[in-house]
Amino acid sequence: MASTGRASRGRVEDLLTSVNGVDGAAAAGTRYELWVPEALTLHGQPVRLDVAMAVVVNALLAKSYFPDGFEAGDGGRLYRYVRET
Repeated sequence: MASTGRASRGRVEDLLTSVNGVDGAAAAGTRYELWVPEALTLHGQPVRLDVAMAVVVNALLAKSYFPDGFEAGDGGRLYRYVRET
């Protein structure tokens, strides 16, 4: 497991803020990386990672960014996305 030195706890709201800053008009092939902590909350309540990722990926799909793998790290995962269109 790779060491990332990043937070192991976070908020889904912060992930969505980051995703909202992604350029939905970027050229095809544009890459985006997102660190996702292993422990997340949504509206102050703990939320399962699979539920949180469904929300995050849905927001990225709306901008034509598709999953392109991940790397596990200490306390979370670094997800990679690529813009298809």
